Amino acid sequence: MYGRQNGLLIAVARGAMKPGAKQAGQLEPLTMAQVMIAKGRNFDHLAVASHSRPRQSLTKLGALTAAGALADLYLKLIRPGVADERLFLLWEEYLECLSGLPDEPTSLRAELLFAAASLRLMDALGYGPALRNCALCRQPPGPTDAWYAPGINGLVCADCLSRYREAVMMAKAHSLTLMRFMREASLADVSRIGMTVEVAVNTIKIIQEVWQHAPLDKRPHGLETIAKFMAV
Repeated sequence: MYGRQNGLLIAVARGAMKPGAKQAGQLEPLTMAQVMIAKGRNFDHLAVASHSRPRQSLTKLGALTAAGALADLYLKLIRPGVADERLFLLWEEYLECLSGLPDEPTSLRAELLFAAASLRLMDALGYGPALRNCALCRQPPGPTDAWYAPGINGLVCADCLSRYREAVMMAKAHSLTLMRFMREASLADVSRIGMTVEVAVNTIKIIQEVWQHAPLDKRPHGLETIAKFMAV
């Protein structure tokens, strides 16, 4: 569980899997609940759990897979004992956005929402990319395409590209605009914005590279999982 005041919490829900268990309906994944945890000698125990609000209706496959992808990323990056209300509010907003989707999202739209939420997560944890100025000359790259440099987690403009010796990838002007929008706008607005497939794919690829700056043991599987489930 990830709590607003206590961060990541791990506790044993003894007997919750038994038929007729009172807590079973209160412990569905990807829902909000109020809980009471009893300290134990070896493991903490979940004593009481109850829904704190009407359950989000994650009935669409794209919404479920996108939610599961972010949950996995949270668990890979967050450790018990450190609380950050921004992370709780991001998760809360993400669930509300996914449950409010009027139609089944396309695979690309679900991937983009996951990528947008992960970018906000990277920002909150201090691993977000620098997208305003060129990392070398410190000037805005202008209204043209630039290059994302994974080695410095920032941009290199056209004028400085020839003297940057490490690997770069194209960052289209509209992709940079979209990523800046993702940082400031609500996820609900991101779910409605129009864009070309080319811009969406380029944006997602850049965000994938940003993940490399976080202390991850292995690459998040969220994008691949969403694509595979949505292709069924």
